Amino acid sequence: MPRLNRKDEHILIRLKQKSGLADFSDIHFVHNCLPECNLDEVTLETSLLGMELRSPLFINALTGGTPLSKRVNAALAGVARECGLPMALGSQMAALENPLVEETFKVVREVYPEGLIWANLGSYATPELAQRAIEMVDAAALQIHLNVPQELAMREGDCHFEGVRQRIKEIAAAVTVPVIVKEVGFGIAREQAHLLIEAGAAAIDVSGRGGTNFLAIESRRSRRRLSPEILSWGLPTAVSLVEVLDAAVGRAAVMAAGGMFSSLNIAKALALGADAVGFAGHPLYLLLKQGRRALVRAIQRLEQELRLIMLLTGSSTLEELRRVPLVITGFTGEWMKQREISVAKYR
Repeated sequence: MPRLNRKDEHILIRLKQKSGLADFSDIHFVHNCLPECNLDEVTLETSLLGMELRSPLFINALTGGTPLSKRVNAALAGVARECGLPMALGSQMAALENPLVEETFKVVREVYPEGLIWANLGSYATPELAQRAIEMVDAAALQIHLNVPQELAMREGDCHFEGVRQRIKEIAAAVTVPVIVKEVGFGIAREQAHLLIEAGAAAIDVSGRGGTNFLAIESRRSRRRLSPEILSWGLPTAVSLVEVLDAAVGRAAVMAAGGMFSSLNIAKALALGADAVGFAGHPLYLLLKQGRRALVRAIQRLEQELRLIMLLTGSSTLEELRRVPLVITGFTGEWMKQREISVAKYR
């Protein structure tokens, strides 16, 4: 029961948080006054891990295991189906421990039978559990989430992290679908990206600081007062993205997430080299506060504005967008300099 109670507490506390946006203000497009393409020619079509997508956007991992989370998952699956987007589930461990709550995850496949659904488990999983999670929802990929700061802040958290890389390696070698390793809001650095790719990760979801703050959520749940310095822990999404891109080039797909519900930020992340962009916290807020139609309209607006931005850079495809010049300044530029990540390749 504690795991299931925690799922609902996460949702309810998240609704009281102000929705955050990742800071990509150091990344600048160069306006193209001669784009030489028409708006109706601009396409968002792309591919990811062998999957053909009509858009680079996806709904990222959220919840599951309780009646409330079942309603959330069903509604999000309906939105994903209407918008033609992949959808990742929240951690399925609750269902693997208690088959009575499997329906809170399986409902996604019932609502979105033809959709690209991604299973999800923590890095404590075994290959056997991972394959069961995949089969539960006929998943096209498996997310393995990393959440060390969150575990440390939880009153019931697991503070043992030895052996994570080996378990990821065993899972990646055993399961029948690509493995995506993701953070939950604290980012991934270049060194760990190298290790994760060596362990068999087909994709890395950076999920950096800028969106939902699970340290703040767990601090509120446990009534433990954490200092502002600890509450602000993690790599900002833009910084984590350039770190992981530097490690993953030609070796693994890279996904940007963590406060990414902004068309301009999405465009910047894609221009830097992200293969796809995920969002979770703000869509949840819109869904529960304003309803499903409001969320659908918001996603459609993001895609419309993304196509406008692409045209303004002279790009009719995402591949062309990834070749436009960027100017990187401020904290992000200085970080890249200190970390010896090339700024010049984006010019």
